[in-house]
Amino acid sequence: MAATIVEALDPRCVSLDLKAKKKPEIIRELVALLADAGMITDADTVTREVLEREALTTTGIGGGIAIPHCLSASASTTRIAFGRRKSGAKFDAVDKRPVQLFFLMVGPPGAHNEHLRLLSRLARYLHDRAFCQGLLDAQSQDDVIEALRKKEQDSP
Repeated sequence: MAATIVEALDPRCVSLDLKAKKKPEIIRELVALLADAGMITDADTVTREVLEREALTTTGIGGGIAIPHCLSASASTTRIAFGRRKSGAKFDAVDKRPVQLFFLMVGPPGAHNEHLRLLSRLARYLHDRAFCQGLLDAQSQDDVIEALRKKEQDSP
């Protein structure tokens, strides 16, 4: 069980230069980060589950941010992948604007409370414009992890 966002986000699951330009491809690219790091067992299943969740309602929350997520038997614990596309991408965001910052969260079935707690915390952090700018300016995976670590230390 990941108690913090930093614990759920392995540096190998951080991409500062997403190639994809549209929602399905972005989700595949983020899922691949988790799969390549051994954080999930079945990338195709997780991709399908996240896309099914997106079909219900977009996780593009506005302000250049999206937090796609799902619960999946392919995850043994909650894991996060972070991706950035500075030029933005189409993600059906509620404000109809391009999305630059993506946090994919995948947790195991039955981990609803942990999933919602981390999702809520992350969404709250992403309302801080200075924090988001720090993620946009990050030069390395370690910069992203450190920005999250500092935010978690400074926030209740």
